[in-house]
Amino acid sequence: MINPYEHPLFEERDLEGLFRKTWEIYKKHFGWLFLYSFLGILVLQSFLFTSRLRELISFDYLTNPEKMVEQIGSMFLLLVVFFIGYSILYLFLHYYILYQEWKPENNHFILIKESIKKFALPYLATMFLAFMILITGMMLGVIFFVIGMFAAMIYFAAIFTPISTLLIVEETNPLEAITGSFKLVHKDLWKTLGYVVVFYILYFVIGIILSSIITAPFAGNFFEFLSPETSTEIAKTSNSLLSDISPAYILISSATSAVTIPLAPIFSILIYFNLKSGQEKTY
Repeated sequence: MINPYEHPLFEERDLEGLFRKTWEIYKKHFGWLFLYSFLGILVLQSFLFTSRLRELISFDYLTNPEKMVEQIGSMFLLLVVFFIGYSILYLFLHYYILYQEWKPENNHFILIKESIKKFALPYLATMFLAFMILITGMMLGVIFFVIGMFAAMIYFAAIFTPISTLLIVEETNPLEAITGSFKLVHKDLWKTLGYVVVFYILYFVIGIILSSIITAPFAGNFFEFLSPETSTEIAKTSNSLLSDISPAYILISSATSAVTIPLAPIFSILIYFNLKSGQEKTY
């Protein structure tokens, strides 16, 4: 078990310090973080674009409504697979960064084994509960129009930013992780909210720029997809887009995502230690 007060990252930082340290850790561990992220995303994207799933995620139900139930069920299964896959990937990235910064001599295979064995089920349960709370908050926010929905989304994004690190470091159960994250963030809510908003704005802008570069060769098909004249054309265009996806595109897309994905776990870890350090000073 990690003692948060003895961890090298235990320090209160301002926004500039958080960004600087995030970049330092990112550069220091980039090779391994990129490799593990790339492999994880590659497996998920390869699964997505198998020939069977191309049929399931097409828009054939627009011309054949009888297929709607089957495709909705298949899409739900796909979402479950991606939820589990990305959760396990983020769990390991958090675990890897925490332990490599604490004890760099840790064996990677042992870290993978320990993270899955000790935290996979609690982490999945925590992420599911957090996701349900987020969706519920956003639905309630709709009552106050779109602004309320976005306010709820931003609030819960800040609340749940340190939850993964808290679960691993303090080895809590899912409910304790959620309540602990609420209590920890509310010790310095507005500052944390500001840090999280600035980070994720930059994070998404970088992601959009990289993704646009990768998808540029496919722009013609995409714009054709946006403005079909009939439902039949939607189905045809959808199937055409799916059939055009090549192994090279999957590799490049996975590599692009792997460049940015490690930034989020690093930042969330630093937010946790930032709040812990500030919490200690209030006692």
